[in-house]
Amino acid sequence: MSDDEPAFSVTTSLTRGTGTDDRDSFKVTVAADDLEELDRKLERMRERLGDHMAACLEMQPENKTGRKIADDQAGLDEVEA
Repeated sequence: MSDDEPAFSVTTSLTRGTGTDDRDSFKVTVAADDLEELDRKLERMRERLGDHMAACLEMQPENKTGRKIADDQAGLDEVEA
């Protein structure tokens, strides 16, 4: 380890969903020079990653009426009423 590298590092990998088409994976590495700083950074990372995963959970391939989007449709904004 060089003097420029942090003393502590934690990598977290999370996966939301189980199917081929509804799975999102996230990998985050948090590094710090001491354990107190690492704890603060990990807590902030959990909050932000939780918010990000919740937002991804809301992005389902259905519109509010429950109809699935077409296979060739790129986004929810293309759903016809």
